[in-house]
Amino acid sequence: MHDFIGYLLTLLQRGMKLAVPAALLCALCLGGAWLLFRRRGRPFPWGKAIVLILLVGWAALTAYATLMRGEGGMYREWNLQLFLAWREAWNRFTLQIWLNVLLNIALFVPLGLLLPLLAGVFRRWYAMLAAGFGTSLVIELAQLAAMRGMFDVDDLFTNTLGAMLGWGLSVAILAPIRRERGWVRQCLSGLSVILVFGLAMGGLFGAYALKPYGNLPEGPVSRADLSHVTWEVNFTPSEDPAAACIYQAGRMDRADSDAFAAEFADRMGVEFEDVIYYDDLNWYGNHSTGDFLYVRPRDGTWEYHPGRQFPTLNSPPDQVIREELTAALGTMGVSVPEEAEMTVEPFGEAITRAVFTVDQTGAGEQLLHGTLTCDLSPEEGGTELYRVENRLVTLTPGPEEEILSPAQAVKALCDGRSSCGLILEREGGDRIRVLDCRLDWTADTKGFYQPVYQITMQLENGNEYHDMVPALP
Repeated sequence: MHDFIGYLLTLLQRGMKLAVPAALLCALCLGGAWLLFRRRGRPFPWGKAIVLILLVGWAALTAYATLMRGEGGMYREWNLQLFLAWREAWNRFTLQIWLNVLLNIALFVPLGLLLPLLAGVFRRWYAMLAAGFGTSLVIELAQLAAMRGMFDVDDLFTNTLGAMLGWGLSVAILAPIRRERGWVRQCLSGLSVILVFGLAMGGLFGAYALKPYGNLPEGPVSRADLSHVTWEVNFTPSEDPAAACIYQAGRMDRADSDAFAAEFADRMGVEFEDVIYYDDLNWYGNHSTGDFLYVRPRDGTWEYHPGRQFPTLNSPPDQVIREELTAALGTMGVSVPEEAEMTVEPFGEAITRAVFTVDQTGAGEQLLHGTLTCDLSPEEGGTELYRVENRLVTLTPGPEEEILSPAQAVKALCDGRSSCGLILEREGGDRIRVLDCRLDWTADTKGFYQPVYQITMQLENGNEYHDMVPALP
């Protein structure tokens, strides 16, 4: 089972602690109402009573899931960009992020399903639309006021959509049974809502399946407004038409990831007692020894935080010897190519970062590309290998595709069509200097390595900043 699904089931189980007492209280009230009806000799509406109990249980679960779980935040947050969550889900295209969207829809399906059973007015589409939107708006405003969660227009849309899907299912079933005036039209209206949603989602996933390459998880999700920024470009980017190769690195499935982690643990002499599969990252850890391994199935790269038992290096961090460092990496099964360029620079106050860089080294069908990063911290008498991030991948060359020219990439950056465009809109200041624009490759959601432009900038505050523009048009 995916760990995100397990997390949701845990929330559901906890929410039942609130829903069950609420439903029991409602049942007691209904019991009193039943006695009152009996004394007056009137038949008791058991059907509506059951629907009401279900609605109370749904309301309790929804209140818990949206307002009562976890701790409140320190700030009020909101998102006013419609379909931002959908664009993020499209870019990353993983089970977890699509579940975030689809479960927000599913959360309100019971409301749309039950209200038409409770009151005839909600069999009209506009009444159900108002009820779904209004209920979601109350929840979002409560989250904003209580600083629990985020006021999100995407949630308003998905919740309302869920209510309308529930309404469509309800009237499609009720109309043929009751056969009231206009029942055929009402039944078709309900079915059309479900059909349109199914076709839209099928088209979305079908379009992804037909794409020759995957999506870039780090790609831009929306266009930023950078009209206030004055741009300075410190070089003349080429305007010539450009082309670049698409490489294939391959993906790991869960079995491959587990096998790699088991082999890695055996080599390091530890045991990964805890395993979490979440989104596009598999986490293996041992809290007793302090060893943690993070595997990215998208391209097989990984990050490792060794425990204290890992041997230290003899030389100080800023004077680390290449041979000594590569020998330590060899105990992890990492072979550093002789062609790799090594740089050693301070990173923060206490860390020195050694980076091995390989730019498509090799020939024929197998090329090595990427970086191997080692964070070093001072230890008594030497250096501790604090963290290792292996982004070296073996690439198989594929077809060559037309890409943006460097000049077009810089223009896309200035137009707000970059990965960090929204951050630059908020925090970049009014003057940004573009220092460099170079072609690189990064993994997409289908296991291909696509060309991207890595752009280095200097912000108004003097800090350097790195951004990315997809190279494929």
